[in-house]
Amino acid sequence: MKLSTPVSARLRFCQRRMDNRLIAYTFGPKPSAFVTPFFQSSTLKQRILMLQKSETNRWAMAKYGFVVLLTLSLFVFVAACEDQSKKDVISKGPVTISGQIFGSNDKPIPGANIELKGLQRGTSTDANGEYQFSTVPANGTLIVSFVGHETIEVPVNGQEAIYVRLAQPTDHERSTYWVSNAKIPKRSTNTDVRDLLNRKPVDDGNGEIFTVVEKNPEFPGGMAGLTRFINENLRYPEAAQRAYVSGRVFLSFVINTDGSFQNIQILKGIGFGADEEAIRVIKAMPRWKPATQDGKPVRVKYNLPINFNLKNS
Repeated sequence: MKLSTPVSARLRFCQRRMDNRLIAYTFGPKPSAFVTPFFQSSTLKQRILMLQKSETNRWAMAKYGFVVLLTLSLFVFVAACEDQSKKDVISKGPVTISGQIFGSNDKPIPGANIELKGLQRGTSTDANGEYQFSTVPANGTLIVSFVGHETIEVPVNGQEAIYVRLAQPTDHERSTYWVSNAKIPKRSTNTDVRDLLNRKPVDDGNGEIFTVVEKNPEFPGGMAGLTRFINENLRYPEAAQRAYVSGRVFLSFVINTDGSFQNIQILKGIGFGADEEAIRVIKAMPRWKPATQDGKPVRVKYNLPINFNLKNS
């Protein structure tokens, strides 16, 4: 059966239209490339969750920013202060330090050694425990020591007045220092001082006398041997016993390169025959192992306290 001409033409038109749609669907662009796929469940869920979120509080954001800014400002300020303190110490240059050295009983220590760490320079305290040390680097470190006491290292930090209290092993405490005279114990004077410590090197024709050396002189047997020798040879003077006098006699003497002694001096005495007895014990000592500087024996001034205690006599 033949179709009429209008119907046949319409069918051909529909067929061509369908063919074009198939070709466009196969080779043409995908609709999803230009249109948001709202119909996809995963994307739709994500958009719904984002729409439900509340907007970030602007005041909270401002607070966070302020905290961060404050933290950075504090960090910069602390770093600047530390840098400025270092510059102040360096720019101040060498200083002259004075002060006083005390024992744990708050009494001044004559003959205590004050040495500049890393350098062979130093000084000693006088009969009242006072000292003065010039041309000290503002960023240097002092080493304070005395026989029978704990040595302490004291940073200078540009200070011009440093006071030290040295502890003994039996004190069960550590040596301390301070840079203000507010806590300085009452200074004691000594009317029986026969000779003050000469801080300057002297030369009597046998070579220079050092006050600070690389290696100190040593008694045969060390400090234990020295203590034993003093305890076995010291005699308590009768006059001191009758007057109930006790205390420490501070002496200074020179140890020569052969270990012998000379220039025995009393820095601080207690009288009543104790000073003379202390000198006698020093003269009775055997020869010491001499001090050395640059590997060579040298003469050195040595300070030593001798204790007179009625309880041990």
